[in-house]
Amino acid sequence: MRDLAFLVLVFATVGCSQDRELTFSGEVSRGQDFRHDMGSGLIFLLATTDAGWNIRVVPKVRCGEEYEDWALLNPPFRYRNMTYLEPSHGVTAAEAAEGQYEIWFVRTCADYKRERARLDIVLWPYNHSKREADKALAELGTSTMGKAKLTILKSRVSPSGHSVEGKDYGKIDYVSFRVDVTPLVRKPGGPFASRN
Repeated sequence: MRDLAFLVLVFATVGCSQDRELTFSGEVSRGQDFRHDMGSGLIFLLATTDAGWNIRVVPKVRCGEEYEDWALLNPPFRYRNMTYLEPSHGVTAAEAAEGQYEIWFVRTCADYKRERARLDIVLWPYNHSKREADKALAELGTSTMGKAKLTILKSRVSPSGHSVEGKDYGKIDYVSFRVDVTPLVRKPGGPFASRN
């Protein structure tokens, strides 16, 4: 009986791990990735780019697709959004390397597949009927989701040596940061219905 009680306690603890808040800190230099185990089979990732990083949440074990970024629901869905910790789309390295980034992410393989399918319809509605497009837009972002808030504590930027329309947007050489992860449940109603 004591063994059964222990197993119940272990399973209860594992089940709760998806719903606990998490805070961690880190630092990363240009050209390096940063990874942190978030528990529940997810990894927080700063994936290096030429001038900074992309912020991602990836599964330890893939759902079956070659490329999976579980932070796929961060509007705007085209162009620059909160997953870009780099200079781009008119934002300089100095501007990108300050402040906070809030990243939404799905928490299960089933939710990833469901939201990926919805987002594909929202981004390319002309490949689907109006009814399918309206339904996908209304349901986009209604899966159980979490939020990771990255706060930049220190940064160092430098010129990139390349100019775009006469301006050098620079590159981010180093950041130190804190990440606060909050699990939550998104309610039905299409929280992203008005943006794409």
